[in-house]
Amino acid sequence: MLTAKEISAAIERALGEGRPLAIVSVMTNGDQAIEQVRLLVDGDGQLVSGTLGDAALDEHACRHAVSLLADDRKEIVVVTAEELLAESVNETRKNFSSTKAHEEDTKERMGDIAFLRDPSCDFVDKSLSENVRLLFEISRPPLELIICGGGHVGQAVAKAGRFLDFKVTVIDDRTDFASRDKFPDEQIRLIADDFVEALRSLKITPASHIVIVTRGHRHDEICLQEVIAKPARYIGMIGSRRRTTTIRERLKREGVAPELLRQVHAPIGLDIGALTPEEIAVAILAEIVLVRRGGNGAPKSHEGPMARAR
Repeated sequence: MLTAKEISAAIERALGEGRPLAIVSVMTNGDQAIEQVRLLVDGDGQLVSGTLGDAALDEHACRHAVSLLADDRKEIVVVTAEELLAESVNETRKNFSSTKAHEEDTKERMGDIAFLRDPSCDFVDKSLSENVRLLFEISRPPLELIICGGGHVGQAVAKAGRFLDFKVTVIDDRTDFASRDKFPDEQIRLIADDFVEALRSLKITPASHIVIVTRGHRHDEICLQEVIAKPARYIGMIGSRRRTTTIRERLKREGVAPELLRQVHAPIGLDIGALTPEEIAVAILAEIVLVRRGGNGAPKSHEGPMARAR
């Protein structure tokens, strides 16, 4: 049985590492979670601790938790055990190429539901056995936006990031650019220090989004070198296609793995014809939202001037 203290500690630990966590509880007919029957699942589908009382149900719950953790839009979801099993069977149909293997696996998965109706099942009250429901509660770390460069573009990106509820940090090695005169919002953290030292002082996690918009390509490249192997959700660097290609090629010659270079968004932002710092900030944050939400950046309208231009 997981205690409230253990759950709180697990959540704090996961969020501190920039990882989301799912808390899965069995619900009563009165829509109350049974505190003694809980499961903690991380974003990789690993069972952190706890149990719902049955290994099969734990497995199905972990699989469903992964899909919820990958979808930033979902915070609280209730599903029945039957729905979880049906989801598993459908997934099996997609993954199995052998008809015989598919049939055997499907029978095994459908057989899992027997424990829910087994009179000897004692993991929850017998009155729940006909319609077991699970409550999935998702705890997510705060989204972090780290901006390298406090110039006009960096200032606009910081404002846009705050509007989208990011926890914003701005780094610049010039004290007059990492200042409250440039960034009056007290919620924005300012670091006036060498770019490399400042980046090394930060804990970069899967909740981090890094925007490199310094005053010159030399500083951009230094920042990129420092963060490219870190587990950030997003890394973007400003610059023309020619300049960013040159930097990519130089880093490749220096031994940076091609798969790491492919993860860098450079030139940064969506192509919306942006010219002003504010427009560039919109293009950058739009790309970050696209990465988080899984969009494609195409106009939604199937008619009108944008549709005809495609």
